[in-house]
Amino acid sequence: MKNIHAIRRIVATMANRLKKMGLTLSAAFKKAWELIKGNTIESKIAGVTKGNRQKALARIAAAYRPNQVRVWLERDKANLHDNNAIAVMISVNRSVAYKIGYIPRNLAYVISAGISLKTVFKEVRGHYTRFMNYGAVITLQLS
Repeated sequence: MKNIHAIRRIVATMANRLKKMGLTLSAAFKKAWELIKGNTIESKIAGVTKGNRQKALARIAAAYRPNQVRVWLERDKANLHDNNAIAVMISVNRSVAYKIGYIPRNLAYVISAGISLKTVFKEVRGHYTRFMNYGAVITLQLS
C-alpha cells in the first residue's frame, strides 16, 4: 500500500489537470478519486494508422492471443506535438519491441502525473469490412 500522502498528491495533480481540461474543481476531484480507486482504465491506442502499424495489428489479430502480447509504456519527451506523449510499445513472444501507437492525448495529460501503471493488452478491434482500419485496446492497471 502506498503512503496516503503520495496518493493524495497524485489525486490533487490529476484533479488540477482535469480542471484545466474543463471540469469544475469538485468534479475533477471526484473523477481523479474514481480513477485512483477504480484501479483500471481501458483505453484505445491512438496513432495506429501510421506507418506499418496496421500490418502489425493484422498479424497480431490473425496469429496471436492477447496474453502473448507484452505491452509497456514509454514517455516520449522528444515528441514535438505533445509534451506529455506516452508511447505504447509491444513485443510478441519476446520479439523486438515495436511502437504501436500512443496513449490518447487527454489521458496522457492526466496520467503523466507520476502514476505507476501496469499495462495489459486487451484486444485488436476493427476491420469488420474491407476498408475499415484495425484498432487496439489496452487496460491500464494502477499499481
